[in-house]
Formats: sequence, structure tokens, C-alpha cells
Amino acid sequence: MLVLLGAFTKSAQFPFQLWLSKAMIAPTPVSAYLHSAAMVNAGIFLLARLHPFMGDTTSWRYSISFVGALTMLEGAYSAVTQADLKKVLAYTTVSSLGLLTLLLGMGTKLAVEAALLYLVVHALYKASMFMIAGTIDEEAGSRNIYLLGNLKQRMPLTTLIAMLVLLSMAGLPPMLGYVSKEQAETDGSG
Repeated sequence: MLVLLGAFTKSAQFPFQLWLSKAMIAPTPVSAYLHSAAMVNAGIFLLARLHPFMGDTTSWRYSISFVGALTMLEGAYSAVTQADLKKVLAYTTVSSLGLLTLLLGMGTKLAVEAALLYLVVHALYKASMFMIAGTIDEEAGSRNIYLLGNLKQRMPLTTLIAMLVLLSMAGLPPMLGYVSKEQAETDGSG
């Protein structure tokens, strides 16, 4: 249980997800690192590494699945209630980490493979989105989504890059995000 608590804390699982959104005061490159690479993914990696030993136990599967589902839903709800661009991205990260935990809790070979693929893809597009958010903040002077109008004309290259990254984040073909989300959906039950 202590190992699970450590992994849940590191990967911002419910009820330990609050630290991740508070990390938004960090400069953009640090935010990109926190939300896409080593920091939050370390807990997910630990759960994946322990899966061969603990994945067959009922209490392991149910606790990980329950916490993952709760985190995914709470992160999604919190993301749509934010006005700060970096906080929206932070809470979508929480939701994605919940999905990864839920997939690991399912425990099937395909679900674990889907989680590991999604882990890599998430790191790629989330780091890009945080760098784009930093660029928007620098150029527009705000991260408030209600004040960020007409960016397409002011920042055409950034808009193009953001659209490509968002297509991957949304899981639309032919982007890499599509492959990972399709893999995750394929194993809804095993």
C-alpha cells in the first residue's frame, strides 16, 4: 500500500493531484518537463514495472483502476472549469495520468502496451503544448483563454504547430496520438 501511495503521489493521482496544478508558477520549460517527462511519469512507470509482480492480484487491479478512473474524471472536469491556459493543460495532464493508471489497472497485455505507448505519445504532445502556451503567454501577454483572441493572424506559425499538436492530442488520424488512443480503446475489456 505504501508503494501505491508513493506512485499515486508522484503521478498526481486522486487525492494527490493538487500539487500538479500548483506547479504552474514554474517557467514554461519547467512546466513542460513536469507535465510530460520524468516527474509525473515516474509514478506511472513504477506502476508499470510492478505490474508483472502485482498485476494478478485483485486488490491491486481494483485499487489502481478505481483511483485511475476517479483521477481521469476529476482532471477532465477541472480542465473545463479553468481560464488559465497552463492550468487547462495541467488538468488535462491529470486526466491523462488517470487514464494511464486505469489502463494499468485493467491488467491485460494489450492494456499495458496501450498505456506504455500512450505514455510516450502524451509526453511528446504535452511538452509541445506547454511550450506553445509559453510562446502565447510571451507574445500575447496573457494566458487567460478569454483574452486570447485573434492569435491566428498574430502568430500564424505557432497556430499551425498548435493545430498539429492538438490533432495528435485529440487522437485524430494520421497523428501518433490516434495510434495510442486507438490502442487504448481496443482493449476496453481484454
